[in-house]
Formats: sequence, structure tokens, C-alpha cells
Amino acid sequence: MNRNALILAAALICSTSLAAAAPPADQIFPETTKGFLAIRNLQEFGEQWKKTQLGQLLDDPLMKDFEKEIQKQLTERIEKTFGLTFDGISSLPSGEVAFGMLAIPNQVPGYVLTMDVTGKRSETDTYLANLTQKLVSAGAQKNTETYKGQEITILIFPPPDAPPPALGAIRIELPPPIERRAYYMFFQDVLIASDQLHLLKLIADRVADQTGKSLADVESYQVIMKRCISDMPEGILPAIRWYIEPLDYGESIRVLLRGPVAQNRREKPSIFTILKQQGFDALQGVGGVISVKTEEQESVYRTFIYTKKPYQRAMRMFHFPDSTNFAPPVWMPSDLARCTMLYVDPLAIFDNFGVLFDAFIMPGEEGVWQDILDGLENDPHGPRINLRSELVAHLGTRVLGMSRYEKPITVTSESIVIAVELKEGSESAMLAGVEKLFRDDPEMESVSHNSYKIWYRKPPSDTFAFDDFFDDDIPPLVGTVPVKVAAEEDGDRPPAFPDGGVVVAKSCLLVSTNRDYLRLILDRLDSPAESAVSSIGTEPEYKVVDRIFGTMGMTDRPHFFQFFARSHETLRPTYEMIRKGQMAQSQAVLSKLLNEVFSPDEESGVRPQVIDGSSLPEFDLIQHYFGQVGIYGVTEADGYFIKGFTLERGAE
Repeated sequence: MNRNALILAAALICSTSLAAAAPPADQIFPETTKGFLAIRNLQEFGEQWKKTQLGQLLDDPLMKDFEKEIQKQLTERIEKTFGLTFDGISSLPSGEVAFGMLAIPNQVPGYVLTMDVTGKRSETDTYLANLTQKLVSAGAQKNTETYKGQEITILIFPPPDAPPPALGAIRIELPPPIERRAYYMFFQDVLIASDQLHLLKLIADRVADQTGKSLADVESYQVIMKRCISDMPEGILPAIRWYIEPLDYGESIRVLLRGPVAQNRREKPSIFTILKQQGFDALQGVGGVISVKTEEQESVYRTFIYTKKPYQRAMRMFHFPDSTNFAPPVWMPSDLARCTMLYVDPLAIFDNFGVLFDAFIMPGEEGVWQDILDGLENDPHGPRINLRSELVAHLGTRVLGMSRYEKPITVTSESIVIAVELKEGSESAMLAGVEKLFRDDPEMESVSHNSYKIWYRKPPSDTFAFDDFFDDDIPPLVGTVPVKVAAEEDGDRPPAFPDGGVVVAKSCLLVSTNRDYLRLILDRLDSPAESAVSSIGTEPEYKVVDRIFGTMGMTDRPHFFQFFARSHETLRPTYEMIRKGQMAQSQAVLSKLLNEVFSPDEESGVRPQVIDGSSLPEFDLIQHYFGQVGIYGVTEADGYFIKGFTLERGAE
């Protein structure tokens, strides 16, 4: 789900309450719900969370100052979405809490939050009265109206301050700010909050009388929940349920974020419309369940991706062959933070990619991708290569991914290597194909390492146009403004993977974000006997996860995906960047996700770090709270089942 859902889930972590009595949330939310997250029992969830190592981490005196900073950030985000406060969300519910995105045809989509507050009418009334007084004092305008005999509180918030002029003298005409409102209603033991009045009333109608189809009646939701819950041990109920219809949800978010701009540009299809047209409407829904401290592992999360077959057009890329060969090769280093093994069909991807490329590059036109392929093969000034027969046809089905972090931690500490195993006997042909593709490209260079040739892109040009960085839904700048960028002065925004490389070696095509790390892998490939004693497969932490895969029946059962991570290593770079105030510049994946969660919606690009991490202790003092992570994926008749778990540090 989107970042608001993640924020809400985080805010509810330490909540406690009594048992629920209101109707289940998936019966209250209508069939037009596009995104949904529910915590079944807040008291139970809070108690179980405190038993986890992460829960214990938050109770560590070393983390108290930082915990206050995080709560401050969460409070600001929650108030921005619903006008509610952290203390209300954490103390009022006596049962289930649910958050959802609703998209009614021909109406504005919006968010809804429901809380079962059975037995807490007096506390809820007091909370709403105090909240309203606080928000009005801060500048909000209060109105009320009556619906079904109950009062609806309406708060109209003042518009945000206008951002400062951007890019010096260049003027960008932005759409007027969308008026932000919040609506609250207490109805039959359910506190309802929404940013849209019609959605608030719809939920009240459904609380009063669950007639008509609900989310619980939606086929994809039923299939997903049935599949995930069937995998749980008997007698254990999920702490969290979540569900999303990805394309409809994305389109709804787009409309909300773009507002009048999106409405004024209807002549151009959105990315989600294009994906539907290209066969991705086969993706009916994604969802799952999460249990915390109720099974043998710290937490277990089950996800099902529900699809309708036969796939059409670009969706036919999604073919994942199952295998039982998930032993990591001996050349994969022992110090990996993460390692992934995935099975794909390279020719299925290549053969069905063109229609998607055409739809994005030239909507309404076909053959653009094919023209590019023809040019690569037939242009006398080009490489004269047939990509399909001379490159893609030689790729095997197994893809290996690995990453590690250089110390001391910096914004570019992460090094990633992706290795695609080649078909048997295809190494010479792949070497020739890569040589043919790159040797006459003026933007590519090569460097030798042992007997291998590593190809890499020359440093990029030092000019760019601001227009290139704006979304098509944003009004363009007038003209194009070339701006000189000095590499040594652009340390806050380094180019993506400036030190990457590509090489063919030992029946693999390897692509890396860091050529030095790639050289290390090549050295290990040349010394298999030495590498075998220090490979990831010999590590005790990996063996524990592999053993659990075995207890889940995955050692002999064919599947298409397997993942291992040392969470203390994967979290360290982001943690250190927060401590140093450099998270906004970090290139690590987790850092980028947190930037999205905690940065203001209107900001983009490099910005000052929002979270104050100066109070954080040295990571070595708390790393014992983070254990291993394991995930696997299985192809099934109607989709893909994904199961993952986290372990306590030192689990055996």
C-alpha cells in the first residue's frame, strides 16, 4: 500500500485495547475498496510486538530520544492525512482498526479510517471535542451536519504556505492547492474518519446495514485471504490483513496527487491505463496476512498475487519457471548482506516487452521497439547485432543477485551484482555478442581484469535539461534551460551507478553497480576451491534460514524465488545515513523508501533530512536486535504465493 498505510501501521505498533464488537472491517468497506489494511486486535498485537526484538529495541534506553523523534514525524503525517493525532489512534480503539482507499466510479477517491471504539463513547466524544478545539485554534474552520441522526464534524484546513520560487528566475505555474478537509463521525461504536464526505456517509451506511457487496465479497480478496490463511497453523489468526488492487489503486492516488492537473490532461493516458491496455489487468489483486510472535519465527508474512489467465500482450513476460536448484554457487561471497535466486524466462520477457515499450514511448503507435531492433541489426553505422539470437537466446533461466556494503558507510556504500547464468555451451557466443554490442559504442569503454573484459559507460555529459526531470502530468517549463553541473560540486546527487560494469565470465553474464566489487567476484570465479570455504552457503546464518525453508517443504518442492538477508547488514547503511544526516542523499533502497515516507509530499530531489538522527547510538550497540530474513515464492495456477519470515538474532 502507499506510504500513508505504512505510517498508520507503524503508528499502531504499541497500541493496546479491549476486544472488538463492531462488524469486521472487510464487511464494512465496500467492494470499491482499492487498498485495505486492518489490525485485528490492537491489544493482542501490541503485546505480541513487545516480545519481538524490534519491540525490545524500541524499549532500549539507548533509543528513547530517537523514538520521540519518530513519534513526532508519525504524528505530523497522520495529522496531515486525517487531522487525527497519534494519541487518539493509539488509545481509543477497543478492537479492529482499518485503513482503506476507496474509489467510487465518477466520484473523487479518498481515504477512510475506521476504529472499533466499543465501550468508549465518552472517551471518543472527549477526544473529538479536544481535537476539534486544537485544530480550530491552529486555523481550521469547523462546520457540522447531521446524518442518520448523528453529527458529522467537518474541518476545513487552511492552504499550505506557497513554496519559494524555484530555479532562480524561472517561473513554474503550479495548480492551485487542493482544499484539504477532514470528516469525523461516531456511528454505532465505530469512529469513522475520511477526507471525503461521500465516503464517510457510505461507510456509515454500511455500518448500519451490511447490504450490497463488501470488500469481503470481492473475488480477488476472497482468493487471496483463503490462500494465505490456509497456510497458517490451525488456531492462529493473522494480526494484520492487507489487500490492494494495484492498477486501480495507483490511478486513484494519481488523481488525488495531481488534482486539477490530472483532470486537465485526460487526452494522455496514465501509466496505469497503459498497463491495463497491455494486459496487466490480469493482475487482479495483491494481499496477504502477517502474524507476529504467534508462530515459531519472530514474524511470518504470507502474500498472494492473484492473476487471471491466459495472460495477454506484455503480461506474458510474467513466466517464472519453478526449480529445486537453489544451492548458492560457491563463488557467492560469505559477507553478503542479501542474496537472491530467481528463475525467469528471458525469451518470454524479450518477446513481449516490445508492446509495452511502444505504449510508453509512442502511445497509439506500434513498431517502435521493432524499429530499434531492426536498426541495431541493419544500420551500417550500428553494431549490426540481432539482440534476440545473439544475446538473449543464450541466457539461462537462473538469475542470482547479491549485495554488500563497504565500510565506513557512505551514501554509495551499497554494491550490487546481478548474475544471469548462461545456457550450457553458450559462453563463447555471449562473449561475441557483448563485444559486438559495445565495441563501437562511443559511450562505452572496456578495462581488462585477469582474462576478462569489463565494459562500462563513460562518465555522462556535464549538461542536462530541467525538462527531462519533470513528470508529464506537470505543466512543462517554458523552453529548455541547459545547466552546467560540476561533478565535484554535485556530491549531494551522484549519478546512478557511475562505477558499474558488465562482463561475461564462467558461463555467467554479470552486471554490477561497482567495478571493484565485480573484480572481487571475478577473482572468486577463478578460484573455486578457495571460494568454497568462504561462500554464503557455508555461513551459519544462511544455514538456519535454509533449514527453515526445509521445514516448510521448500527443499524438494519446485519454486521460482528464494531470498536471504542479514537484516543487521541491510539496515546498517540507512541507520548510519540517518545518524549522519545524509539519508536524503543515500542510494540504498531502504533509504529511498524512508525518504518517501517521511518527506513532504510537495518536495522532490535532494532536500534536508527530515528525521533528526543525532541521538541515535552507534549501530554496533544495537545490531543484536536484528536477525535473518528468508522469503520464497511459488508459482500456482491462479497466481504466485510468497512467504517470508524474520528470525531473532542468533536463532538456530
